[in-house]
Amino acid sequence: MVEIIELLEKIQQLEAINKQMRTIIDFSSDGLYVVDEDGITLEVNKAYEEMTGIDRKEVVGKDIRDLVLLEYFDQSAAYMALQSKQTTTIMQRINKCKYFVATATPVFDSFDESKKKVKMVVTSVRDITYLNHLQSQTRKIELDKEIEAEQRINTSQIVFRSKEMQNLMEKVKKVAAFPTSVLITGDSGTGKEVLANYIHQYSPQKDAPFIKVNCAAIPAELFESELFGYAEGAFTGAKKGGKAGLFEKANTGTILLDEIGELPLLMQAKLLRVLQDQAITRIGDSKLIPLTFRLVCSTNKDLRDLVNKKQFREDLWYRINVIHLNIPPLYKRKSDILPLIDVYLTMLCEKYGLKKQIMPESLKIMESYQWPGNVRELKNIIEFLVVSTSVPFITPRDLPEHIRDNWKLEIPQESFRDETSDNNLLSINNLNLKEAMAQFESQMILNALQSSQSLRKAAIKLDIDHANLIRRMKRLGIQFSYKR
Repeated sequence: MVEIIELLEKIQQLEAINKQMRTIIDFSSDGLYVVDEDGITLEVNKAYEEMTGIDRKEVVGKDIRDLVLLEYFDQSAAYMALQSKQTTTIMQRINKCKYFVATATPVFDSFDESKKKVKMVVTSVRDITYLNHLQSQTRKIELDKEIEAEQRINTSQIVFRSKEMQNLMEKVKKVAAFPTSVLITGDSGTGKEVLANYIHQYSPQKDAPFIKVNCAAIPAELFESELFGYAEGAFTGAKKGGKAGLFEKANTGTILLDEIGELPLLMQAKLLRVLQDQAITRIGDSKLIPLTFRLVCSTNKDLRDLVNKKQFREDLWYRINVIHLNIPPLYKRKSDILPLIDVYLTMLCEKYGLKKQIMPESLKIMESYQWPGNVRELKNIIEFLVVSTSVPFITPRDLPEHIRDNWKLEIPQESFRDETSDNNLLSINNLNLKEAMAQFESQMILNALQSSQSLRKAAIKLDIDHANLIRRMKRLGIQFSYKR
């Protein structure tokens, strides 16, 4: 009986000590996370709960390795300290959104180097989410500046290989040096604005303003004030001192009237007067303002047909159509498709910090596609593929359905491999051994993930443990989640 009473007293003492220790660690401003020698969570303090949003009830009594697999955190400093028996500091991402500096310190049961064993590991964490956000914003600003600088340097570069574009660019280089009016025509997305930019960059006005006007985007009632400006007091709400119009802003430089076929007939007459006089008059003023500018117009419409329909002034058409440059649609210059893909893939991978490679089968499908949206559509598709694929290699199954369907219609059905087959092995003729092995491994893992209900079952199917599967997925850049 006495022994039982003594035992109860010891239990009460231990509970009191534990309560006292919990009170002490709860006073710490750092988050504290404690595991035992087996990696089982013993305790977390209130600061840790508040920082991370993780309730102690969720983690106490659970293996730290399982919590990593369950994605409570991306990696564990405590587990690393258990393995190395040394203090370990890492940057840890918790709940997929917050960032912490975690320092795990092992506590030993002996001071004797030959006998000591890890008794527990105490990890202190500090929230650096805001700091990490600031660093990310700083990196983004720097990257944007680099991209902007690169665009300024390369803004006049046009990617082409086809004979059609070679002939066009030879003509462009000849006329760029002269201040004559230029009309650029071509389907939507062919790069009319890029060509206009090229003309400006290779003209004597390259250091002067280049003003772009989207004629289809300006309401008819605002067109005159936007293009020609207005004087002070011209109407209610007019700015003090008036406002310079877009033609004034383009003085000594180049003005691009994009989608000029959308210009209302009334405005066409006013534009013709400006081109004839090389001067404008602001709304509410009578003073002529002489200007010097180069006019470049662009449209995806047949202006000659609009002239015949009395929807476009014939005299204006003659005025703007001194030099006519027509950009062929992409389906008529297929030899430009692969160079364009290569340039946009490189540019977008650098922009997003990713490494992606488009497989030969995918390139073949993309080369055969008609590209009704032309270069603009191609760039958008490349961006979609770069950001949406979870593996480094872009295969036919990653292409948008309408592009794959087009391929199926153009070639024998047996030439297109079954997407759902586990034996869907892609061509590796153009890869080195390391790339081919990575592609094969990625395909095997994806097949297992898609045909399993969990990571553990996928690992069993691949005959590896789930921790090994997680490591391989991270190495290969595979992101996969199951719907809950």
